[in-house]
Amino acid sequence: MGSDTNKVAEAVIKATPRSKLRCPKCGAEVDANSFVTHMRKHGRIGGKTITCDVCGAKLNSEGAFLRHMKEHLIVSVRRNGMDIYYCLVCGQEFITKNSAITHLLKRHSFE
Repeated sequence: MGSDTNKVAEAVIKATPRSKLRCPKCGAEVDANSFVTHMRKHGRIGGKTITCDVCGAKLNSEGAFLRHMKEHLIVSVRRNGMDIYYCLVCGQEFITKNSAITHLLKRHSFE
């Protein structure tokens, strides 16, 4: 059953790269390219750290926060015992999460 779910998830990701993402904080639908900028508005500043409202991670700088938020634009699907990572902006697949993150940082503008 789990592999059927993964096949469906993979097919959806490959067929329709998401152009809109739902904000986990406020529910707003935002363009994938605007997601990081939108989430920056929700970043809570407490002392010298910024807290991610998606997962609760605490980051020491705005740059680290922005890089972290881009990681939320990656989704993984298990296929043949391996995790395959997909960019939610364009649907491209990667074997490692780091490759997917590097792709996001270099390929997609989030300004």
